[in-house]
Amino acid sequence: MLDANRYGKAGIRLFTITRDGEADEVSDLTVDIWLEGAFDAAYTRGDNHDVLPTDTLRGTVYALAAEQPPGEPEHFAQRLTARFLAASPAAHTAEVVIAADPWSRVTAAGAPHPHAFAASARRPRRTARVRAGRDGAERFGGITGLLLAKTRGSAFSGFLTDAYTTLAPAQDRVLATSLDAEWRYRGPDADVVTCAATVPDVVAEAFATHNASQSLQHTLQVMGEAALAACEDLADIRFWLPNRHHVLVDLAPYGLVNDGTVLVATDRPYGVIEGTVSRADP
Repeated sequence: MLDANRYGKAGIRLFTITRDGEADEVSDLTVDIWLEGAFDAAYTRGDNHDVLPTDTLRGTVYALAAEQPPGEPEHFAQRLTARFLAASPAAHTAEVVIAADPWSRVTAAGAPHPHAFAASARRPRRTARVRAGRDGAERFGGITGLLLAKTRGSAFSGFLTDAYTTLAPAQDRVLATSLDAEWRYRGPDADVVTCAATVPDVVAEAFATHNASQSLQHTLQVMGEAALAACEDLADIRFWLPNRHHVLVDLAPYGLVNDGTVLVATDRPYGVIEGTVSRADP
């Protein structure tokens, strides 16, 4: 018996230019689309009568972007889900996930250039997700790849041990992560622009100033509370935090003592911390 299923189109690349006046604006998006619904016949009988081709899903992204600039990723995702539900009667749910790569203007002759852009390493990748059904939609915003590190002010001790535990307690250590976060908006009128601009800075500040941190879990809670306090339009925020370990290099073979200044950053294996911080009144 066929159980839960869905289909869609992933990795749709969309780069748009808004030519309005002297200064252009650019948008660099990657779009994933999923449809869920009464598509059983396509699987069980090879009957494609109710299947909107994935090529049509891709074409819809380009057509809607041509009709009107994408604008905020959350708004574009909402336009797309509405269109897919209208075009696919068998679908009961349409989900669109968008990742927006950040670009900033190149400075030339002391001023922002109107037509030249550089990939911005200062901002994380922005994400948006809309999951829409016939009776309403939920909207989510987010960020991926926010690199954070602090050289002091974090501990990890008092943990459970067994016969295979080799990790030594640390009262002051390097704490580093590549933060992914997704937040849920409280309603259809949420200010997505302000929240998307505010949350990365607020989360980074909470990470930096939580000097009593006993673990990455402990800091996750503080970052979540800070994000909810800064943006009233957020119902909750979920974090995915890989622990980017920095290990002291053994300098003894070179006749040297490592005073905590020479480390190697390891990319795997790594611990992963996940958690959602919610309001009492979502």
